[in-house]
Amino acid sequence: MLLKPIIFTPSILYPYMIKAILVSLLGLTASLLAGCAEPCNGHIESTVLYFAESPTHQGQLVYANVLNNADLGVQHTLMREDKEYGTFGHIVIIQDSQNKFKGRRSVCFDEFKQLPTPTNGKLDEPDIPWIEVLK
Repeated sequence: MLLKPIIFTPSILYPYMIKAILVSLLGLTASLLAGCAEPCNGHIESTVLYFAESPTHQGQLVYANVLNNADLGVQHTLMREDKEYGTFGHIVIIQDSQNKFKGRRSVCFDEFKQLPTPTNGKLDEPDIPWIEVLK
């Protein structure tokens, strides 16, 4: 009995080739995104929770949880679109009038200025400190 050689036609290999290409692209994309993370260049580090439009419609508000300065921020349960977003230990609202922090996952800084709570702010957030990052 003579064995016939198996001939791989493109129609047989096509699904495997696509899968290999997609897996390679996914790995490349993940490594590039990890390399795009901005370094923390300040002594106070905070994790961005979400962004909101400024009440003055100039710039944005950055809701952030301060990680390494226990004196800054308050524990608060954040609500977003009438749903509980989560409870965090050191929440601050960063006034970002120039959109410097747009799209970031963290904000690091050394100097900040405490701002008065605006009168047109959210009623359920009167205790959250508002700050402006100086440096």
